[in-house]
Amino acid sequence: MKIIDCSCAVGYKTVNYEIVNHENFIVREKVKQARDAEELLQELDFCGIDSAVVSHNTMADVDPDYGNRAVLAETNKAPDRLLPTWTILPPITESQYAPQHLFPAMKANGVQLLRAYPERNRYLLNGVVMGDLIGEIAAAKIPLYLTPSEGWHSIYSLMKEYPTLTVILHNYGLWSHARLTYPLFQTYKNLYIESGDMQTAGEIKDICSKFGSERILFGSNFPSNAIGGPLAALLGSGITKDQMENIAYKNLERLLGEVTR
Repeated sequence: MKIIDCSCAVGYKTVNYEIVNHENFIVREKVKQARDAEELLQELDFCGIDSAVVSHNTMADVDPDYGNRAVLAETNKAPDRLLPTWTILPPITESQYAPQHLFPAMKANGVQLLRAYPERNRYLLNGVVMGDLIGEIAAAKIPLYLTPSEGWHSIYSLMKEYPTLTVILHNYGLWSHARLTYPLFQTYKNLYIESGDMQTAGEIKDICSKFGSERILFGSNFPSNAIGGPLAALLGSGITKDQMENIAYKNLERLLGEVTR
């Protein structure tokens, strides 16, 4: 079965490594990281992963512009297997992130997915700050990765303001997230979740039964998690072959096929 990991990172973090636990406290834990594309490809090969969506840790740790350039330098080493993501900043302070500049740059560099780290990059993720950018991202059906590690309130507020926005939740903690994510699944049809932290027994099967397998994307959130754990959780989830294929690669390929810019 084809498997795409929708959430991997390369580059060393300043702190090795902040992980969100079930009480939403930051845990600093030393984990194995991938310095570059070569080391990430070794991890993917070891686990039998065909390809991966990749970010660079400096997007949040150092500077988004630097991180966006750094991830391209790595994914360009294996463009058939590594798909880059960029992070965004407010166009009012960094004009290169205005839609008329950002979207052509994304197309030229093969970028189809975006990320946001508002707390780490010191801004608020809403219409007042971002102007037309979030609305344009929603209209173009560009998936936006968001983590609730900085709090769930901002995600709820953003989805309420932009209900058609395609959001992929990641790095949400290893304990049950149902009371926080299920209302979002029920209310917003373009809300998806990466499976990396979904390692409690029955979680994947329960979401499939309630909301459909189309709402989950396989992802490890490497290096916050080793790839093997989320992969074992998917393969041992007890779901049907069709559901597993949706999660393993079909859902991500469908989302990428819907991007219009």
